[in-house]
Amino acid sequence: MTVSDAGNPSDGPAVLRRSLGLYAVLTISIGAMVGSGIFVLPGLAFKIAGPSVVLAFFLAGLVVLPAALSKAEMATAMPQSGGTYLYIDRAMGPLMGTIAGFGVWFSLVFKAAFALVGLSAYLEFFVLHPERLVAGILALLLVGLNLLGIKQTAKFQVALVTSVILVLIGFVAVGVPNIETAAFEPFTPFGIKGLVSAAAVVFVSYSGVTKVASIAEEVRRPGRNIPTGMLVSVGFMMFLYPAIVAVIVGTTDATELSSTETPMTLAAQSFLGDFGVTIIAGVAVLALLSMANAGIIASARYPFAMARNSLAPSFLARIGPKSGAPVAGITVTGIALILLVLFVPLIELAKLASAFQLLVFALINLALIAFREANLDWYNPKFRSPLYPAPQIFGIVAAILLLTQMGLVPLVGAVVFVVAGVLWYRTFGKGRAVKASAARDALRIREDSRLVANSAEGVEADGRHLIVVLIRRPTRPARQHTLFRLAMRLCESPGGRIHVINFDAQTADLIPTASDSARAATLGITVTVENYTDEDRRGAVHQFVEREGVDLFIADLPQDLRATRHITRDLRWLREHLTCDSVFLRNRAVDDIDTIAVLGTGGPYDPVKMEVADHIARYEDASVRFVHLTPEDAPPGQTDSIRRYHEQLGSVLSVPWDDRVSATDDLVDTLTNLSRGANLVILGAPTHRFQIVTDLADRIAEAVDCPALLVHTPKLEKPRPLSRFIQWWVN
Repeated sequence: MTVSDAGNPSDGPAVLRRSLGLYAVLTISIGAMVGSGIFVLPGLAFKIAGPSVVLAFFLAGLVVLPAALSKAEMATAMPQSGGTYLYIDRAMGPLMGTIAGFGVWFSLVFKAAFALVGLSAYLEFFVLHPERLVAGILALLLVGLNLLGIKQTAKFQVALVTSVILVLIGFVAVGVPNIETAAFEPFTPFGIKGLVSAAAVVFVSYSGVTKVASIAEEVRRPGRNIPTGMLVSVGFMMFLYPAIVAVIVGTTDATELSSTETPMTLAAQSFLGDFGVTIIAGVAVLALLSMANAGIIASARYPFAMARNSLAPSFLARIGPKSGAPVAGITVTGIALILLVLFVPLIELAKLASAFQLLVFALINLALIAFREANLDWYNPKFRSPLYPAPQIFGIVAAILLLTQMGLVPLVGAVVFVVAGVLWYRTFGKGRAVKASAARDALRIREDSRLVANSAEGVEADGRHLIVVLIRRPTRPARQHTLFRLAMRLCESPGGRIHVINFDAQTADLIPTASDSARAATLGITVTVENYTDEDRRGAVHQFVEREGVDLFIADLPQDLRATRHITRDLRWLREHLTCDSVFLRNRAVDDIDTIAVLGTGGPYDPVKMEVADHIARYEDASVRFVHLTPEDAPPGQTDSIRRYHEQLGSVLSVPWDDRVSATDDLVDTLTNLSRGANLVILGAPTHRFQIVTDLADRIAEAVDCPALLVHTPKLEKPRPLSRFIQWWVN
């Protein structure tokens, strides 16, 4: 695809150019870190922790390191634009991806705006000017630079960051001989709590390290350059930051340091004089400019990636035909940035952004766990996080711990970001998003394994020990024979028992027939019959099932559900309240059986459906056909996963099987067509307590051209609360 083609939606997903090498990755990653954190925060953090602020900067780096490892691995598996949003979306579904993309985009814009306002303040060392207006002009210039393309922007970033790092290293080299060791005593005057609180405050100094993953689609050899650049940059800064802070603490009066927002110029004044102050102020301008530029580079890729996944308006996925840059995403980001710079107090917003970054870092580690545990075929990273899952668990716990030390306002702000992301997804993205994720796949794999294991138990069992067959008026003799025949196929032999409950006095002498009784006796099955005249028929059946410990309940559903509402109502009540599994016959009596179609696999009724299908097919010398439908817009891999599940189910059956999987939005008609040729259909019958006449299972059973068995089980009806919560989030 050419660059001009990339901007045309009709030619497929837009693709960005790969033009960045390792050094560019390093400078973008370091540039996203070096900024307000080191030039502003050491003094504020010193007031909280005292000299141990040096250690606080190192501890903050340790909290970031697991997320860097996780993101480096995911970036090599998915070297595409979008970073945090992309990984969380694919790991935990579009809702969580939307929250992450929405919040990280805002936090990056906030940080860029904060950096520009800080930059404007440092310019006061050189010339008086209206700070907000100058910050707005700088924002406009950086947006224009980004619109030219990532290659031009990266060159500017390389020169900028290289200059800043060289000066900072020189600051440390010149400052170390001037350090007074007495300035570090006592080292922790405010205890461990002060140290941890300071680490939470200075955390923002590292939060940009993983943002380079958002431009992974534009990096050459991403499998090598992204993890190398990311991990080298965070490791380098974990030693450079404490070294700089050690010089600041060791060369500056403690009282002055606690009250300044320009700690590096204060330290430079002590051992370099006015010339040193000028140099540091100039470096601060460059560093903050670098931080703002890196923020624009990274943040503009989030709307682009979300638009490609239909979670943002499609125009945000447009790419400039000449620049190859996501021009729409940069433009929207630039507008937001300029408005923030001109009109919004940014210090508190920067704290809110940092709080959300802690939440996102926890989610990044969770995302890696989801990918690893899902065992996805396509997830094949070229770099793998060492010592998994220990770093990820540490990163989650540490991020939450630091978040609790940031105060109430940042916590509330983080909640607001989450709510905003949820509302955006529910109102805009839910109907458009592809609901596929590693967490969903992991849940499905675990659920499939459990269902297969339960199905195997049912198939391998000798049958049910006690089965109740309900006969009510008007059940024709042929259908009575079918019900009893089903019971014999599913009853344990020898030693099982079939108990017939008869509410039709006219057929008392026909149940069971002589041939049925003879066959049951041959199999070693005991048959008992009880005639009922009680008006509370469903109550009598329910009491018997509860009292005797019945394993399976079999009954006949009237063919015309509307004309026999009182019977249907009673049978529905029993289906919803019986503590045993139940099977209901629809349509007509069952004759010879060659093929049994099992409809809609992958749900809680599969074990019962597999047991019923296998036991009947075994005695009838029949085969089983799995029939499953997916939506038209289902993810490409869903059909393959369904077929793999069918293979697992087929492996536990004792009879031949085949399957038919089709994508359609016409559920009933397609199921009917795929079931043609079957002599018996089996499907699940979930409870619908507010259903008056028919439900989906009834509609399908009525549509198919053969007898149908509707099975129900109360045992697996409700998923566990944690599973329901996870399913809600990944949906």
